[in-house]
Amino acid sequence: MNAPTFVKAPRGGAESLFGQVTSRLAVAIVSGALPAGALVPNEDDLRAEISASRTAYREAIRFLAGKGLIEARPRSGTRVAPRSSWHLLDPDVLRWSLSSGADEGFIRDLFELRALVEPGCSKIAALRRTSQHLDRMKAALRGMETTPPFTDEAMRFDLAFHDAIFDAAGNAAIAALKEVVATTLWWSLRIQRGTRSDESFRIPLADHQRLYEAIARKDGDRAEMLSRILVDDALADTLSAFRQGAVADL
Repeated sequence: MNAPTFVKAPRGGAESLFGQVTSRLAVAIVSGALPAGALVPNEDDLRAEISASRTAYREAIRFLAGKGLIEARPRSGTRVAPRSSWHLLDPDVLRWSLSSGADEGFIRDLFELRALVEPGCSKIAALRRTSQHLDRMKAALRGMETTPPFTDEAMRFDLAFHDAIFDAAGNAAIAALKEVVATTLWWSLRIQRGTRSDESFRIPLADHQRLYEAIARKDGDRAEMLSRILVDDALADTLSAFRQGAVADL
């Protein structure tokens, strides 16, 4: 599995303009610069910073409205929607929120979701995995072992390992949350760069190896326990990096 596919501002042409307008408004909203109930800047307001055309602006407004970030109110204009209306697990909203509006509460929320989903998924995977799934996990582990820690390449191997577990579970409903987990994991690993030593990576690497072995033995209870340990330790490492002021641009 490659890194999560994020929607970034496209480069070149009219599409680039749409991406710039969308990103500018989204970041202002999730960061709190535009609080709930505030009027959304129009294309004339944005022209002080970017060349916002009427077409690009309208497309961006429709796009963000579809993700719950803004709402049109009769006789009161287009305004920022309350956070309770945002589609927080939408990959774009999640990316914007982690990059520009993350706080400890939101980080804990995401890891609580991981703690609810991944251990149970690992338990099911241990019971349903095939030799092909095990081959994918083993190849991902090999990549994690031979690649310098916290590089993009190493992180892709880490995601590939978790992706194989999701697939091994064979549950379409659980798989629907795979992108949320991948996005959170990718951001978590990126934010730890520069705050942790390469030596510290040996501990989670060993836990990944033990998780693989439990799944290979079809020991669902142990796989569930080890997955929970991985998530709990990842939360502690992520919060430590976050408190040190580390940031990660997704």
